[in-house]
Amino acid sequence: MSADMQAAVLYDAGGPEPLRIESVPVPQPGPGEVLVAVAAFGLNNAEILQCRGAMPAPPGGIPGLECAGSVVAVGAGVTSLRPGDRVAVLARAGTYAQYVAVPAGACLRIPDELRLVAAAALPEAAATAWWNLVHRGRLRPGEQVLIHGAAGGVGSLAVQLARGLGATVIGTARGSAKTALCAELGCHHVIDYGAEDVFGALRRIAPGGVDVVLDNQGAATVADNIAALAPKGRLVVVGVASGTDAAVDLGALMAGTAEISSSSLGRLDDDTRTALCRQVETEILPKVATGSVHPVLDATSFTFDEIAAAQRRFAAPDRIGKVTVTMPGYISETDAHQRN
Repeated sequence: MSADMQAAVLYDAGGPEPLRIESVPVPQPGPGEVLVAVAAFGLNNAEILQCRGAMPAPPGGIPGLECAGSVVAVGAGVTSLRPGDRVAVLARAGTYAQYVAVPAGACLRIPDELRLVAAAALPEAAATAWWNLVHRGRLRPGEQVLIHGAAGGVGSLAVQLARGLGATVIGTARGSAKTALCAELGCHHVIDYGAEDVFGALRRIAPGGVDVVLDNQGAATVADNIAALAPKGRLVVVGVASGTDAAVDLGALMAGTAEISSSSLGRLDDDTRTALCRQVETEILPKVATGSVHPVLDATSFTFDEIAAAQRRFAAPDRIGKVTVTMPGYISETDAHQRN
């Protein structure tokens, strides 16, 4: 293995070309870490915001929160993984590169049936959906859940998981292609927010309110989301696409015995993230292996040298699901042994 690798480094946050692909040293796995050869990685909103200068730059200057590939080296004390293991990774930074060093606990063993490019789209979306539906939203069988942005990367997985948990799922999306996808994924009801008022439609569908709202919009919809909750309902904010500053009517919140919570995977400590990865492994990946749950990938795929185009696609209004980038020349440790 070469001592250097190709990586997309953030140099000009907020500029017209914030990323620069260049040669940098391959990271070395420390104690408790593994080195993963990246086959593909998924794009996430935090990385786009970092490139725009709206969020702090990632540690080390290389963005990227998830990937899939193969373990090629292990650090001291690692016994759970070995070179050649196929894994998906929930990282804090660094996956926009040929190699990334991560805690062993951040790796998810992936089924042989799952293509690496599909696996690369899973860690952030699956962990976000599970954490917020199960831990923050406490969604139970028989409850009703409203999922905003149900055709997106997180939303499309949240729909499938909520349906599997026995909930009645109401999704929002824009346009015929996205609303049709939401119905295929398992939504009992789909509201086209480009054609009708979401909360007016919701009142007709669930006049008594919904038990959980999974919201990716933030400020603009806080009041309407609170009003849409059933007694003891839970609003879980997972994104702030419309902004962060919102006034909350505490009287309305208390009158409905409702609650608001929010979450950012990046703010969770390592132990919590490790435990969450184990839950994704046991609760979600077996369903992915059988086909009862699947990541939704955008129809347009990109290679590493097209990273700028991939980020533009991520921001396109007609994007569906996750945008993924493949790493040309990826060779796993297992492949290398087989070729020799």
